[in-house]
Amino acid sequence: MIGAKIRKLRQEKGMTLSELAKQVNFTASYISQIERSIIEPSLSSLRKIAFALDTPIYSFLSEENADHFLVKADKRKKLALPNSTMVYEFVTPMAANKMIRPKMEIIYVHMDPESWSNEDYLSHKADECILVLEGCFHVYLGEDKYVLEEGDSIYIQENVSHRIYNPLKKVTTAISCFSPSLY
Repeated sequence: MIGAKIRKLRQEKGMTLSELAKQVNFTASYISQIERSIIEPSLSSLRKIAFALDTPIYSFLSEENADHFLVKADKRKKLALPNSTMVYEFVTPMAANKMIRPKMEIIYVHMDPESWSNEDYLSHKADECILVLEGCFHVYLGEDKYVLEEGDSIYIQENVSHRIYNPLKKVTTAISCFSPSLY
């Protein structure tokens, strides 16, 4: 399994066996044997390979299937940004593990009552779609204001400055989808 992950990542990076071998100071034959699971690399060899492929070593040791991922509701990665009243729960795998390269990102959002998403307008290099599940959002796109109630959605193109306000006295929840992934 380690060998297959190394091969897949090496090929995704457009590297030949010889190029990887040269970077880690091994022979192409040795790398080939690792990739075909004929031999298991030592931890120090694996560390060198991970460094050359710009990926964390634990990504080779995980037992996840690279074709699909299950994210249980109680195991979602959570993120609370500084100066924000929103808590993000990642429904899709986070891209922090470089073996996982999602093309989209889906986030379950909780926003505190009577609060703004952030102090200033923000923009990002991804299209975003927001679906309000419960509550209400006021979405500001430049000078325009849109009111989203339960079941409403808005599509925001990349690099459009925006802010969100929760006008209610209760938490608003929503699903936000980004493409491509931000993280």
